[in-house]
Amino acid sequence: MNNIELAISTDFMGEQPELEQLHSILRKIADAGFTHIHWCHEWEGDYIYSSFEMQQIREWMDECGLQGKALHASKGSRKNVNIRREHYRRDYTSDWEYNRKAGVELIKNRIDMAVCLGVHEIVLHLYPPHFTILEKPETKENFYNCVYKSFDELMPYCLEKNVRICLENLFDMPGEYMLEIWDRLFEKYPAEFLGLCFDTGHANIIWREKTPDIMKKYKDRIYAVHLHDNNASVDFHRLPGEGNILWKSVMKILADSPYEGPVVLEVNSYDPEPEIFLKKAYEAGCYLNSLL
Repeated sequence: MNNIELAISTDFMGEQPELEQLHSILRKIADAGFTHIHWCHEWEGDYIYSSFEMQQIREWMDECGLQGKALHASKGSRKNVNIRREHYRRDYTSDWEYNRKAGVELIKNRIDMAVCLGVHEIVLHLYPPHFTILEKPETKENFYNCVYKSFDELMPYCLEKNVRICLENLFDMPGEYMLEIWDRLFEKYPAEFLGLCFDTGHANIIWREKTPDIMKKYKDRIYAVHLHDNNASVDFHRLPGEGNILWKSVMKILADSPYEGPVVLEVNSYDPEPEIFLKKAYEAGCYLNSLL
């Protein structure tokens, strides 16, 4: 009997609008041997899940014998994340108070969904508008004050629901901005509320051979992962082993972190047949699991 626990992101084939497709994808994930899912649908945008949609997804998971590992929350409407100028809907970093509160409401919606799906981590993006900060340094503290205000409101809700927010490392900004985010927020907020989602592909693009050193420095906050590969130039989300990431080093550090598993693959399919891709993904996941 197979007792290896592995997780994969639900949007590995993209986000099809038909519910039949979503149901079918969950079944195919389970049939391939995966035991857990990382819910990544609607990871961006201002979509609010109904409690009935949450219940439907949970029933499909139960039907397929799948458990939840994590859920990707949304920062709000799509926007140019490098500048701070116009305002966009449901933005928890906004300096328009009602819009900021709407962004908090959106994150709370994903916290509620996490509870329904039985997961204890939500992954969240945070983008300092680094072009604006470079041009107008005085805007930095205003930006962070808005973030602090939102996290102050979210922390009691998260602690009550037993759901941790994990900030993902991104590649849309110079690496020092990402490190400043972690340094500021991890000093201000406890690990019970705020952790780190370490994305190997994004780290490889920004830090390359320094990735293990960065990972080691912040390993005590790693509670979620996005594991995928690339060649350090484009965010391909390829299967582990198809790029140049030093997986033995990465997995050794992960094994020494608070991360409890299972291995989570956040990969994109390059095969029109999901069954073929999932078979390869499962084998790659087993390899990473063996390194732990």
